[in-house]
Amino acid sequence: MNVTNGSETSAGGEASQGAACVLSIYSRLCQDGPPCCTLVVPRGAMATSVLQDAVATLGVGGAEGGGADLYQLVEVREEGGPEFVLEGTDRPVERVLMWPPHAQTQHPQSQGYYFLLRPRRHGDHSHGDGDSDGPFQEQDVDDLCSLTVLSEASILATLRTRFYANQIYTNAGGVLLALNPFCFLPIYNPKHMKLYDGQRPGRLRPHVFAMADRALCAMLHRHSSQAILITGHSGSGKTQTANFLLHCLTALSHKGYANGMKRTILGAGPVLEAFGNAKTAHNDNSSRFCKFVQVNYLESGVVRGAVVQTFLLEQSRVVCRNHRERNFHVFYFLLAGASDEERQELQLLPPEDYLYLTQQGCPMEEDAVLLKHQYKRLKQAMEMVGFLPATRKQIFMVLSAVLHLGNLSYTCRETDTDAGPDVGSSQTLNTLCDLLQVKQELLQEALTRRRATGALSVPYSQREAVAARDSLAKSLYSTLFDWIVLRINHSLLNKKDSQDPEDSALPQCLAIGVLDICGFEDVKTNIFEQFCINYTNEQLQCYFSQHIFQLEQEDYQAEGLLWQNIDFTDNSSCIDLISGLPSGLLPLLDQESISLQGTGHTLLARFQQEHHGNPFFSATPETEPAFVIQHFAGKVKYLVQNRDCMRPSVLALLRCSGRPFVRQLVGLSLVAVFRWGVVRAVIHSMTAFKQAGRHRAAKTAALLRRGSRTSIGELRRKSGATVERLQSRSSLLEFSFDRSEEHPLELMEDIFASYESRKRSKGNKQKQLIPKSLIDVPSLRSILGQMLWDCSTTALLNLHHKEQPSSVSAQLQGILCKLLQFLKTTQPVFIHCICSNAEKKEMYFDEALVLAQLQCLDMLETVCIQRDGYSCKYTFQEFTEMFKVLLPEEDGEPQKDILTLLQEMGMASSTYQMGKSKVFLKELQQQQLQERLQERRSQELRRKVAVLQRWFRATRRGSTSCR
Repeated sequence: MNVTNGSETSAGGEASQGAACVLSIYSRLCQDGPPCCTLVVPRGAMATSVLQDAVATLGVGGAEGGGADLYQLVEVREEGGPEFVLEGTDRPVERVLMWPPHAQTQHPQSQGYYFLLRPRRHGDHSHGDGDSDGPFQEQDVDDLCSLTVLSEASILATLRTRFYANQIYTNAGGVLLALNPFCFLPIYNPKHMKLYDGQRPGRLRPHVFAMADRALCAMLHRHSSQAILITGHSGSGKTQTANFLLHCLTALSHKGYANGMKRTILGAGPVLEAFGNAKTAHNDNSSRFCKFVQVNYLESGVVRGAVVQTFLLEQSRVVCRNHRERNFHVFYFLLAGASDEERQELQLLPPEDYLYLTQQGCPMEEDAVLLKHQYKRLKQAMEMVGFLPATRKQIFMVLSAVLHLGNLSYTCRETDTDAGPDVGSSQTLNTLCDLLQVKQELLQEALTRRRATGALSVPYSQREAVAARDSLAKSLYSTLFDWIVLRINHSLLNKKDSQDPEDSALPQCLAIGVLDICGFEDVKTNIFEQFCINYTNEQLQCYFSQHIFQLEQEDYQAEGLLWQNIDFTDNSSCIDLISGLPSGLLPLLDQESISLQGTGHTLLARFQQEHHGNPFFSATPETEPAFVIQHFAGKVKYLVQNRDCMRPSVLALLRCSGRPFVRQLVGLSLVAVFRWGVVRAVIHSMTAFKQAGRHRAAKTAALLRRGSRTSIGELRRKSGATVERLQSRSSLLEFSFDRSEEHPLELMEDIFASYESRKRSKGNKQKQLIPKSLIDVPSLRSILGQMLWDCSTTALLNLHHKEQPSSVSAQLQGILCKLLQFLKTTQPVFIHCICSNAEKKEMYFDEALVLAQLQCLDMLETVCIQRDGYSCKYTFQEFTEMFKVLLPEEDGEPQKDILTLLQEMGMASSTYQMGKSKVFLKELQQQQLQERLQERRSQELRRKVAVLQRWFRATRRGSTSCR
């Protein structure tokens, strides 16, 4: 397949929409003919005209012509893989532009990504590779509630038909299904985004942009916060869906002074993905943490600020992973994109020399050019969010230290075993000490011995030493990630939000939250982190079931509606097994973690004792330290591991680091660390200015000796006044001056450079090197108050605290409790992402896998209740206030007035029901009411305009006659 720029126009009479390209089309016809043909095709050329030219060029059309009806043009992306038939209106060149860069240049057919001419097969489906064997005729409907025959087979057939027609989004009433095609489709550009702005639901095809617009309109019309919940298995495309949602929510918000805030919100995404995403067996960009992004709006629709909440970072990925999986993206970006100067300064090695990157046998397969581009993109995104160059350098130094930690090796001593294992190599140890700015002998002792009582210390075994090393690496990376999230939240903070929330002068804010959690997982080795991830998915599925089924049907019964209940899968018993008090799995785990005699075997024994006979729990053979839980998505076996924590000696060593940035990461209190940072910055600033003053005074004194009449005392008084004036403003400086101790003058370098550039070019907009609003104590407390967690690493860092620190499981339950409380105050919108296949093949539909996911989601029951239920409901008072202009002017009984209005509009009695205190409507009828309301308002507006015009004309005629 060769794609190059061409200058001719061919492939029919299509209008050229951009530069022409040269396409090589291979033939699967008789062997006597040519193997391929080359065509110059404009970008706007359709598949029909390209097919006709290919048939004519290859000479297979016959004497009568019209041979194109006998052949098909198909796209092949993998040799021997599925073949995708091009529709007549498809544009081949646009297909090529979605291929990887290497596939858009000349390459052999064996590498895939080419077009093929083949004989037309009878009964072929467009974009498919097989017929449907089911008894149901495939229907291309935008909403599954419109299916004439509703069953699992008809839902699956409809999704398959739409998927191969590049329609990856399908509605199920108010729920959106999104199939992951594992390739990029050209349906996310600003043109599509604008197309869905303000459109009535159902008027356009289903899209993630439609859900964003729906949430934004509901927030503005009903003056209530909204939440968009994205669920699905690992590899189903949740992260990309969340990114599209945030882009759309910021783009559709009303324009104003919030352009900078929008830019920061969009810049935070690539930073979080680089540090929190990784390549797995199911997904090349899998989120290894859960996040909840809350975008705050003014009542006018202008973006006011945002808060990013993160939890459940997969720390174990730093040190070990499943086979053929990779570490976090940022390590590969850094190693491939760092300049020679950065490599020398950060002391970086080639990727193959790091144990933490090579032990699972998943090398860097991507093109180095692509990784360099990703590194450049990451630095640009960090700059957008507000990370200074000096701060970025400190972040990358910690990453380099984490990688070098994995290269520390331990060997047992043959003599003097009381001294603990040997640590090597010496070069790695020296590099690590230089990066962390700690003493080598102290680091070596902390990684090989643990303090018992008093001054007594006990040497680690080789296995314990490796565990201590890995624990340090995981804790360093986790604290770095939390610190990055904190700084992102500061850049997203509106300064007014740090004021007293009771202040009535503050504008009222609304919010739209986007929840993107790690997908349900069942990997080869499931440990505690997978257990927490799947428990979170279990909670979210329970919330979905309660909102869609339980609460909805209870409301119908309480209001006295005619309704036949729909059964659904209730997974609350599984949640009680995991978190119920007092004998749930998580409470028992906390009890065993506190006990000094607690081990994996004692924990499993307590699990078996408390939950023997529970249908959702089953034990494994005694030789295997594991247990099995029946989740809503299937059975998963979890392996019990030893407890993991950072040793006090290692923590004390890091708190004595000569690098202020490292001390910030492991500080007990962020507010206290900030205050000490301000004090340190002020002292260093005073020292720097005093040194500069002395240096200038000395130079001036030398000049005065050659004839100047200005006294040295007067010059010193002037310079002292300048220093005092600058010292009075020093509290505004950023607290992270990482180079201050080695080079005091360099801490002001960025400030001086910014000031001088603005001074030289007055009136021109210059790139700002320093954030506009630097962090202070009120803003820091405001950020911490908005977080779902009180620092996820607190349990690891408060080792000497008098109170027992909360465990990771207790923190997780607290996070989920706060999250569910917030969701209960919002109107939720659900998006179910579905993985189309487990092999990450582009545009391949695995029916068995998709059907299993639909069954886990109770999709058949969901479609039933969405079709037969009432998605819109108002109390009589809410309905009267919202549709007041449609109701009679004289006061009457609201229930009768509403019923009369619905009957006058010709609504069928099956489309609405009147309850005791509420009116229930289907979505279509609610849209009809909104359209009637808009029409009536337009009529009223035109009437008032006509009255004003008559008054103005009459006034004008009267004034003319008087003259």
